[in-house]
Amino acid sequence: MSRHPVQLNIERAARIPRIHVVIRLVLLLALGTLGCSSIYWFLYLALPAMVAAMVSQKGGPRYLADNAPKVVRVLRWFAVAYGYLWLLTNDLPTSEGSHVDLQIEIEGTPTVGSSLLRLLTSLPALLLVWVLSLVAALAWLVAAAFVLATERMPAALADFLTLTLRVQFRMIAYHLSLVERYPSLKESLAAGPEGQQHLARG
Repeated sequence: MSRHPVQLNIERAARIPRIHVVIRLVLLLALGTLGCSSIYWFLYLALPAMVAAMVSQKGGPRYLADNAPKVVRVLRWFAVAYGYLWLLTNDLPTSEGSHVDLQIEIEGTPTVGSSLLRLLTSLPALLLVWVLSLVAALAWLVAAAFVLATERMPAALADFLTLTLRVQFRMIAYHLSLVERYPSLKESLAAGPEGQQHLARG
């Protein structure tokens, strides 16, 4: 099978200072008070409609040429933010450079109909992301306990959190008509731990 057009590789921090667990927890609680689940549902429904509107105005090729690169830059910012919040790196999304590398090879020929159809075709992938995210929330708590005790995260937990993020961003890229390849858990597992090397940083 050819290489997936969405690749997420993370050089994980070898050490995470204990205070950063508290900072991340406060940030996650703050996000929770904003009602993020409602925001996610709004975005799930609104984004394909926005893509369809842009495709209807410009056509699929111009959407991919003009708008898709801007969308990819926003997704890269979120990938860095998630890498930090999920205890995988010490990089803030505002810092120069990052050890989270999200690469999206834009492809396909989106139409108004295909963009709107993603509201339905994305649902199985969304369910997969939801299940993985529930497990990831428990994994995060266990990982946080390890970090508080040792300032290290077990590789197995970090691998699972990275896998969840990879599936999530592949689903988002598909949902936004940036790629044609459907997100697959099997394919994401087959990607293995490439690019997830431990990096000894402070």
